[in-house]
Amino acid sequence: MLTTIIFFILGLIASYCFARWQMKKNKIVHFSINSYDIGKGLSDEFPDFKLHFGDDALAENVMVLKGGFMNTGRNDINGLKGKNDIKLILPDECKIKAFTISPSTEDLMVTVNKDNEKENILNFGISEIFKADEYFKYTVIVETSKEIETLHSELKFRHRISNTDKIKNKYIGIQSNSKNSNFWAISFVILFILFLGIPLIYIKLPYKIYQKSSGKEVNMYIDLNSRIYVNEGIPIPYVSGTIISSDEFEKHYKIVPITDFKWGRIMTIRTISFFLLILVFSSIIYKQELWVDDHINKVLKE
Repeated sequence: MLTTIIFFILGLIASYCFARWQMKKNKIVHFSINSYDIGKGLSDEFPDFKLHFGDDALAENVMVLKGGFMNTGRNDINGLKGKNDIKLILPDECKIKAFTISPSTEDLMVTVNKDNEKENILNFGISEIFKADEYFKYTVIVETSKEIETLHSELKFRHRISNTDKIKNKYIGIQSNSKNSNFWAISFVILFILFLGIPLIYIKLPYKIYQKSSGKEVNMYIDLNSRIYVNEGIPIPYVSGTIISSDEFEKHYKIVPITDFKWGRIMTIRTISFFLLILVFSSIIYKQELWVDDHINKVLKE
């Protein structure tokens, strides 16, 4: 029991340290508002339908992409270069035709330009400081060589900002969070199954085991590989006692069946401990993922 309690305490300490470490890191999140094909289906119904940007005729597949970037961390981000701080990478079959940008405040100075080498990359530069909860939105007109159903789900991001996590893509606006909801529903089911399955890694048999020579009760476990563990003292979680052969067991021990089987204190404490650890880690994941979705929507509405 002491070993179980120690493992539980160490797990809580590790969870706390992980959470504190995550809170100290900078968080930049991309939020996808929507993407849609401007003339989808119209060129088939109306042969004379054409799209133009200025004097230039556009390709048959033209999409509008709307999104933005927000500092969702607790810290202001300093040391930005003001040029190519963040790269927005579209699929290779895309060609950026035009773009606009809209910072959340006048103090937030953001520049945007197409990459010199590839026509599917936008470079964003942020001058001086990117404060917590500040954001900037963009709208891009994109020509594509093939039809893309949801352009916002195929975006990639790159940055070289120190002490900053990898940029994640969140969906807001017309694109609902149904994918995220399904993901977390599945994750909860997996965690619940894991919670039920962990105590079964070692199965305590519904018998009492006695040492023949002394008549002393001992603990016996069988793992998934049918190995027999016997421990004459307090069982050690997950590595309980000494492995012995079936012949040796029959020679030195006897089995007395019992009709009423209940989990012992060790198994109960072990199960509760793992349940609490899973709850702690789930809370951390919620803070890092689902909470961010609600926070972005709240900031944008304000």
